[in-house]
Amino acid sequence: MFARIRKSGKYDYLQIVENQRVQSKVTQRVIATVGRMDKPSAEGEVETLIRSLSRFSEKALLVSSGKSDVQCEAKTIGPAIVFDRLWRELGIHNAIDGLL
Repeated sequence: MFARIRKSGKYDYLQIVENQRVQSKVTQRVIATVGRMDKPSAEGEVETLIRSLSRFSEKALLVSSGKSDVQCEAKTIGPAIVFDRLWRELGIHNAIDGLL
């Protein structure tokens, strides 16, 4: 799938299209028309669509303009807490350093 701009009359429309092979010929099928490119809301609609689709991507690219509203927090849970505590309390790091 890919995005393209298709001219119809005097307007340009943003479309999501997929290629498919029918017998030995490749054809294109329009999955969705996002909207007209000349409307001020078109940029907001595209941003919303990208944000929504990025939830399903294993590799999402974040391009930051310096005004990013992305926030994340990581918490350690489960076995990682137990082994970290044992590592510190038993001095395993010091024992390994001594052996090396």
